[in-house]
Amino acid sequence: TFQDRQTEGVPVYRAVAEIVETFSAQHARASEFGPVGAVVGATYPEELAELRSAMPHVPLLVPGYGSQGAGAGDVMAAFTPDGLGAVVNNSRGINFAHERSPFKEQFGPDQWEEAVAAATRQMISDLAQALAESGKQSFQDE
Repeated sequence: TFQDRQTEGVPVYRAVAEIVETFSAQHARASEFGPVGAVVGATYPEELAELRSAMPHVPLLVPGYGSQGAGAGDVMAAFTPDGLGAVVNNSRGINFAHERSPFKEQFGPDQWEEAVAAATRQMISDLAQALAESGKQSFQDE
């Protein structure tokens, strides 16, 4: 894939990560995130962990959760030890919750809003549980 191509002996994704981290770190206050984010897919958990480590000052947008195959445990590497630094995306899983189990059985097509709310609550619960199990502070602990 494109991101795995080598440039100066390192994959392109690592070279980009270094540039993004350098810029973000220069503009971040102590122990805060900088103004530049990165998109790192949850379906590549090893690279996700590698990139979180390489970009401690960078907020991450993490697609791939839910319908694309990644679960709550797969995205834990995106979060910092204090449970921050990542926005986990699940557009298809939430927007079309009324078309898949278990929400399909609970809500009909006319109740898609309730299915969206239930899927959102389930995702929040799953992420909070995974954060707790990983030893990272959950946003629900506050």
